[in-house]
Amino acid sequence: MPKHDSYDIHVVSNTHWDREWVYPSAETRLLLIEFMDNLLKLLDEQPEFHSFLMDSQTLCVQDYLEWRPEMRETVVKHVTSGRLVVGPWCSLPEEYIVSGESLVRNLVIGHRVAGDLGKVSKLGYTPFGYGQTSQMPQIYQGFDIDTMIFYRGINTKFSEFIMRGPDGSEVIGTRFGAVSRFSYFFYIYRMVAYNMTRDDWEYRWQRGALPFRLAGEHHGHNTHYYITDPDATGWHTEHIEPGLKRLMEEESEHFTTKYMVCMQGFDSSEPDAREMALVELCQEALGNEHNIFQSDLGSYMEIIKEAVKSGEIEPEIIDGESRNPGATGKWTHLYGDVISSRVRLKINNHKAENALQRLAEPFQSVAWLLGDAYPKTVFDKLWGELVKNHPHDTICGAGNDQMEKDAIHRFEQVQITSHGLMRRGMQAIQKRIDNSDMGEDEVAITVFNPSAFERSEVVDVSVDLPGGTDIDHFTIRDLDGTVVDKQEVGRYPWGTLVRNLRDISLQMRSQRVHCHFTADAIPALGYKTFKIQPEELVPIPMGSMVPAPNEMENENLHVKFEADGTLTITHKDTKKVYSGLHYLEDAGEAGHAWMHREPDQNEIITSHGADISISKIEDGPILARYRIDYRMMIPVGLEYQHWFPEGGQKADEQTVDRSYTKRSDERKEMLITSVFTLRKGGKFVEVETKVDNQCQNHRLRVCYPTGVEAETVSAEASFDVVERPIFRTPENVYWGKESPVLPHYRFLDVNDGKVGLALINEGIREYEAIEDGPRTIAITLFRSVIFRQSPVIDQWDVFPEQTLSQSPGEHSWRYAIYPHKGDWADANVFEAADIQNLPLEVAEVGGHEGDLPKEGSFLSIQPENLVMTAMKRAEDRDSLIVRLFNPTDKEISGKVSVHVPIKTAALCNLNEDSREELTPDGNSVAIKVAKKKIITLDITV
Repeated sequence: MPKHDSYDIHVVSNTHWDREWVYPSAETRLLLIEFMDNLLKLLDEQPEFHSFLMDSQTLCVQDYLEWRPEMRETVVKHVTSGRLVVGPWCSLPEEYIVSGESLVRNLVIGHRVAGDLGKVSKLGYTPFGYGQTSQMPQIYQGFDIDTMIFYRGINTKFSEFIMRGPDGSEVIGTRFGAVSRFSYFFYIYRMVAYNMTRDDWEYRWQRGALPFRLAGEHHGHNTHYYITDPDATGWHTEHIEPGLKRLMEEESEHFTTKYMVCMQGFDSSEPDAREMALVELCQEALGNEHNIFQSDLGSYMEIIKEAVKSGEIEPEIIDGESRNPGATGKWTHLYGDVISSRVRLKINNHKAENALQRLAEPFQSVAWLLGDAYPKTVFDKLWGELVKNHPHDTICGAGNDQMEKDAIHRFEQVQITSHGLMRRGMQAIQKRIDNSDMGEDEVAITVFNPSAFERSEVVDVSVDLPGGTDIDHFTIRDLDGTVVDKQEVGRYPWGTLVRNLRDISLQMRSQRVHCHFTADAIPALGYKTFKIQPEELVPIPMGSMVPAPNEMENENLHVKFEADGTLTITHKDTKKVYSGLHYLEDAGEAGHAWMHREPDQNEIITSHGADISISKIEDGPILARYRIDYRMMIPVGLEYQHWFPEGGQKADEQTVDRSYTKRSDERKEMLITSVFTLRKGGKFVEVETKVDNQCQNHRLRVCYPTGVEAETVSAEASFDVVERPIFRTPENVYWGKESPVLPHYRFLDVNDGKVGLALINEGIREYEAIEDGPRTIAITLFRSVIFRQSPVIDQWDVFPEQTLSQSPGEHSWRYAIYPHKGDWADANVFEAADIQNLPLEVAEVGGHEGDLPKEGSFLSIQPENLVMTAMKRAEDRDSLIVRLFNPTDKEISGKVSVHVPIKTAALCNLNEDSREELTPDGNSVAIKVAKKKIITLDITV
């Protein structure tokens, strides 16, 4: 029963607009034109209609105006008045898949687009995020947003809550009520407009409304009907009183105050011109007992904030991330398994983020500081394309095959363009480096470091020995003439195109030499020059990193490849031995994009019994490399049977949700190839794993029995490292549930404070900490699922012709195994993640005059464990933005240095608004970064 005698019920008209899900983005945009045309017409014709919430994003409005530019003035009018609520996001991202920097920039774009349209909504509203990452309160506060509204991954007793970030930032939130963001829509509107309950999903031909479908065979079997006359279904006002009674009884149980918010709208639903009249009829039915009226979510949250500040309510506090698998009411399942569906999207997103955020922007920023123009319009376009791929359904892989194709295309364009910008930035630097002492026949190598700390590594390079230079044997020498370690792999004649915009393309013939060499002390976010020195004779490099067959060894690690294809790694500093590492596990998959589900009769196959072949493919004094082929016999798919006590019978795939599933008896060989690399001085083993997937409905994981007696897993998240328990106790939200799969960004770490094992990846997002003695970590490489969707309520339709959800064909993953001393902070795992994800870039150049020395640093951040996420020109002014964060639980005093004297320095919020002036000291500025704090520096030089 209601807890208050009288309620104020805020009815918020809204939509949740999926850019691509049921339909590809092109078809959805045609629907969007109809939607926006009708919405703007309603707002024009009904000035008393309160407002419409455009899902807290701007991207749908941007898409509309791109195809309806003549409507911009109308849009601006309604946004400025507050009747069309847009922003603060550009698109609605899935927080656990994209980087923290991408979350910030999504909000930056959303603020500027909404601001240009007239007004920015300051609601932290993510209506369909699958959980909330720990730093969202601080991120929102960085944009002067103090509210948070979501309903998945939360299981508070009442609607109102406070979410507190690890730095102490707090936001006040609501999770809505029993039916999340659909309450008024289902209790009242749908009953009155269509005489249908929430659970009515069947369309009856007799209802009319002129359904229309293209029925030609050439259109395929799955063309949809479209209603041509939606108002022809009547107006059933007899449902108002019982609907209101049910709403009051069920929803009021979730709100502690007399104020309730009830959302009117559904996925991609347009407002009905009769909505305001319906609210007035509801008020008549309620009489003087309760108040119901059109409102907006911002006004409602102001009331809740005031109630919290006055002490009227004491909301439950959520500390850290909100990823509770429990459900409150209907339609609030976490759906956390989206982190492993359509993994090509995840891998390509990671590559695009790295290329744009950590390569193109920093090196173009350096070129700008050296006097070149900053290509802001190009970056704006790239960011626009990237965030188009970050809406939850897109990046989660929950849409159809065309969605995946379109997203991959956008990712590839971002990657290609970003690498082109990176190269041009490096060329601008190279043009200024003084190599005037080089003769015309001489060759130099410049090694560029994209990290904000000094790096020393063995790098891979292909050196061209130009024809006519008579260079055959050569050494690579440091700036002082010291010969550096080099390991040659192979050479052959080659011809390379030479591009000159003022001439035709030419070809330079050369002898191409593939080799590795030791690049020591490459300055932070800078460069260092090495010289190719011709030699009469070069001694054959002596030495080996292979002490015995099937072994590799350097100063830090000893690696042994066992006969079953696993690794035994000895960490020399701690003498800790890690055994049984890197076995493969293939299991059945009867779930879908949102949810992993085991078949009723599962079969788990590991590489322990597979046909294994181990090959040494490279050995020398500075690098060793082995290859292992795992040949596993895998069921080709699932078999579906109706379940009867006496046995089963074959079932159609369409009945998969009502059938008994088992892995098929038919098998096919799946060849999985992993290449393991150990470099001189390297602290971790690099792995590249490839597979050509020809089977369906299975999940492939790589497993690591860590042997570390730890209680938690430390996992990188957006601007944070979160600690999650391995063993689930009754107090744990996962108690009594299947072992959960959980997200991580670039690394996870299992340590007991003395020793640890970190697993570093490039785009892999899912892991499971298995509750066993050796604390096994299983990393999901891919999850192959039959494509299902539920655009019709509760109907999980099956589309077996949509085959890309099965992740067919060739895949490649890169990751690393890092045994270490201490915890993740002691071991500088963030630096290791940079080294794995951002290789040193190597360029081959000739002589040229310049005013820069042969080595230099443009940006350095000290000390370790201050992590850079961005270096760029400011959005709205000519200053340099540097963003970094402190992932530790202790305050860090540090210093940021650039290559020239600093004129001014200031701390900004995440929206780049200046907050506090700093006093620079020459070319450096001192900073204090509180625990778990994100800071944004604005620097002018």
